[in-house]
Amino acid sequence: MLTVKLFGMVKTLAQQQKELVIDFPSEKTVKDLVEYFHLEYPKIGDLLKTKKVLISVNQEIAHPDMIVNAADEIALLPPFSGGS
Repeated sequence: MLTVKLFGMVKTLAQQQKELVIDFPSEKTVKDLVEYFHLEYPKIGDLLKTKKVLISVNQEIAHPDMIVNAADEIALLPPFSGGS
């Protein structure tokens, strides 16, 4: 099982859930995770495939070949802005 934290519009697409616990095997890649979301949560998957939402693994922006494990902290990060 893998816990994925959700923020912003991704949280909205998941009916305001702050996180999802998904049945995703260890030792798979970020690319595999994107494909999982595309199949199980198509609207979120579309945002990930078009890179409108970034994936963070252990608080670092992930690249497609990065390995994901159950103990990793995963977050889906929509675009953000702010400040002055």
